[in-house]
Amino acid sequence: MTWSIVVAHAVLVQVFTYAVRPGLSYAVIEAGGSAAILGLIGTAFALPALALALPAGRFTDRLGERTIALLGALLMVLSGVVALVFIDQVTGLLAAAFLLGLGHLLSVVSEQTVVANLSTEGKRESAFGLYTFAASTGQAAGPLLLALPHEASLGPNLSLVFLISLSVGVLLALTSAFMKSSPSAGTTTAQAGILSTSHALLRKRGVLRALIAGSLALASIDVTLAFWPALGTERALPAVIISTMLTVRAVMTMASRAALPLLIRTMSRKALLSTALLVSALGLGLTGLPVNSVLLITGAAIFGLAIGVCQPITMAWLTDVAEARHRGMAMSLRLAGNRVGQSTVPALVGVLAPATGVLGILIATAASLTLAAGITLRSPKAASEDTT
Repeated sequence: MTWSIVVAHAVLVQVFTYAVRPGLSYAVIEAGGSAAILGLIGTAFALPALALALPAGRFTDRLGERTIALLGALLMVLSGVVALVFIDQVTGLLAAAFLLGLGHLLSVVSEQTVVANLSTEGKRESAFGLYTFAASTGQAAGPLLLALPHEASLGPNLSLVFLISLSVGVLLALTSAFMKSSPSAGTTTAQAGILSTSHALLRKRGVLRALIAGSLALASIDVTLAFWPALGTERALPAVIISTMLTVRAVMTMASRAALPLLIRTMSRKALLSTALLVSALGLGLTGLPVNSVLLITGAAIFGLAIGVCQPITMAWLTDVAEARHRGMAMSLRLAGNRVGQSTVPALVGVLAPATGVLGILIATAASLTLAAGITLRSPKAASEDTT
């Protein structure tokens, strides 16, 4: 029952996020916001959670996964309400992105802590592969809402998108109520401080490089959520093309995560992660080029297939090196690193928009993935990593 609840929770969280997050980008565009504002939407989603990622992990270890999951679900529902009420106001949309980022953070910390505590060493890639496969299912389903037609424009029917998302959020809150906290929750009262625990984890071999690579990988996905809709507007593409790109990306990510148990038996973590980052850079770069819709969707497929393995690999890596009572902290440390990338990369590449358009933004992001691959290749093999 615990696994089924976690899987359902992961699907609902991502359906909500991957409908509302790009929906906010479309809403900003319709409200007259610039490409720089689109970058700020990405920052608003990531930056507040950056400050709370490590405390969220500590609270999860102490209060239990169910409490944190419920709080996250309520914040996500609130973000949908704000988006619907302030659909034509940029400041309101920024506030909705803020609430969405915070609710998403708490939701995924609770999920990942459950998975970390349920799985055993040697089988964690498979466990996190299943978990991230479920998340990818939601990521594939969420953008389908953007294909709902709007009578007055080529864009999606945003009011309907946000309204349906609210119903998903209510289901998420109900599912959170059935999530069970781990037995270790609340049993330790004299844990080391947040900073000292984080420092100890960062001193593990290869962990810092894995965190950097993982944050750049996740930031690239966030860039697609913000700037693929802008690509559609810039090139006058129908919303169904952008919706298809987002959905295909997520479906191919599902495929790579389903194949992860096989892949990890044939390649080391470091080799698999670095190869995936290089291939994802090629796919993302293709989506920025002035090509036809078929090649745009092909690029999205290549990107999704390669980028999918990055998250479960870094999750398993961190879980292996963390003590059981610090696994919430380990997951939140990874999320904090991700938030650094998400809060800086979209805003930085958004500055390129006036000079280069969306093409320059996507090419620059692809270059960051190439950098991440180089960082991974230079990382020493973790002590917990199996040889191949």
